[in-house]
Amino acid sequence: MVKIAVIGGGLMGIKIAGELAYFGHRVKIHDKNVLTLNSVFNRMEEDKKNLRDEGLLLQKNFIGQVLCMSRLEETVCDADFIFECVIEDLEIKKDLFERISHLCKPDAVIATNTLRLNIASIVERTTNKERTMGLRFLFPVYCIPEVEITPNKYTSQNYIEKVRSMLERMGKTLFFRSGGEPLILSEEQREERKLARLEQINTSSGVGHLFESIIPTLSHKGNIAPSKEDTKANPMKTDQECAICMDRIRDCLLCPCHHMVTCYDCSKMLHNRRDGCPICRKDITEIIRVYHS
Repeated sequence: MVKIAVIGGGLMGIKIAGELAYFGHRVKIHDKNVLTLNSVFNRMEEDKKNLRDEGLLLQKNFIGQVLCMSRLEETVCDADFIFECVIEDLEIKKDLFERISHLCKPDAVIATNTLRLNIASIVERTTNKERTMGLRFLFPVYCIPEVEITPNKYTSQNYIEKVRSMLERMGKTLFFRSGGEPLILSEEQREERKLARLEQINTSSGVGHLFESIIPTLSHKGNIAPSKEDTKANPMKTDQECAICMDRIRDCLLCPCHHMVTCYDCSKMLHNRRDGCPICRKDITEIIRVYHS
């Protein structure tokens, strides 16, 4: 059992907390608004009813325990992973991350669910910045296996591996944001994933099985190689930096998927470890070096 803290009792906070509890983790959820906190269990019961009606819930209740906490310190003090899901306000998030970093364990992962705010700015007053990152569960959370990760310039590879290991045990697939814009699924893509989830349930024996090839491939404009004109204008702009080391420029294609998301050194590391493409998780059979003029 992993100890989780979810900060924010809004829509995404409830969904993320429920998904984590579904897989047996102990979840503490915190919100400074008492009325919001008091509504958590009713909203989770509604979610569970909808999931049962759609055939997406294998058991009557979530396996893990969910606790509603009014004090931030009690919420994060023993957490292994902390997911922040409050409103998109930079100052609020900066203050919250600073407070959390002093209240939690020194090795606890602290992740923000922000859509577009700069993560390095959010964590600038945080202690042990190497354990911070962006982690975005795609909506609807219960049906979507992909989780979007956005490291910042401080994020350590060890903490990325820690997150990936935890999520993969839940059947989730971690992928790196490869462009300036977040991935937002269309209604058609959401429906595809819901049908894939139903098929996975019908063909497996229960919770914990990994999603396999039935999951449709992700694709968005951030996966497209930058144009020659863009590269000449600004060869090191953010959406051309390696999604893993966040330092070197992307200069290779991963085969056979042809995603351009990493530098050559990081792609070799993935290939040597037999890891899949960070975007689509396909096996990497070959690396093609790209030379920018």
